[in-house]
Amino acid sequence: MKPATRLFRSLIGLTVLCASISVWSVAAAAPAKSVVESLDDTLIATMKQADTLGFDGRYKKLAPVIDRSFDLNRIARLALGSSWSKLNAEQQTQYQAMFRKDTIATYASRFKSYSGQSFEIKSTGDAPGGRAQVNTVIHADGKTVPINYVLDKSSGQWKIVNVVAKGVSDLALKRGQYTSSIRENGSDGFLDQYQKQLAKYPAIPDVPVAKASETSTRPAAALEAEAGSSPSAPASDSALDQGDEDAGAS
Repeated sequence: MKPATRLFRSLIGLTVLCASISVWSVAAAAPAKSVVESLDDTLIATMKQADTLGFDGRYKKLAPVIDRSFDLNRIARLALGSSWSKLNAEQQTQYQAMFRKDTIATYASRFKSYSGQSFEIKSTGDAPGGRAQVNTVIHADGKTVPINYVLDKSSGQWKIVNVVAKGVSDLALKRGQYTSSIRENGSDGFLDQYQKQLAKYPAIPDVPVAKASETSTRPAAALEAEAGSSPSAPASDSALDQGDEDAGAS
């Protein structure tokens, strides 16, 4: 085959590949964006009713959308990295239940008043490992704070697996705290410490997990394969990649 012919065919193949990636990106952007829009809309609605709802009401209003928007069980597991295997099955279930309560209670505590705040989605795009990223800002008190969401498709649905605020990964922060606690206190001590942390909130209501909150059922090998790198990968997403590597190794 002549060099010119090989070059021509290579260019055609590259064009087809780029076109396929572009189509995938557009197809992924819409549902991933809608997840974040739904979360943002509920947060604003909750803040506007904050005083009337109180902590209990805010928790109950936010629980369903957080269950649907976040892959909470997976985030909890990734936050422990290789330390996940140090918990037995009963402890893992207990920890994931506490992690869910803590996540919802945190949102119910922080979004407790409204003074004209608004969310704005700035862009959407691909993230490493076949994930998607939705970049947003929150306008509050004359300031603009960037909050970026990394989403992964679990059980056929896009769900948030990491939140990066001001360039700081929430998953990385939790992982540092939790693994340090297990290392210093053991699994039982870690769970006791977590239970005490939950006690700082007002009485947390018992809200069943929303039915649409099933988490990823992919095997560990698939999670490990996700931990690829990309020139467009945000540095703050590295904690998620490392977490997937540990999940695959455990």
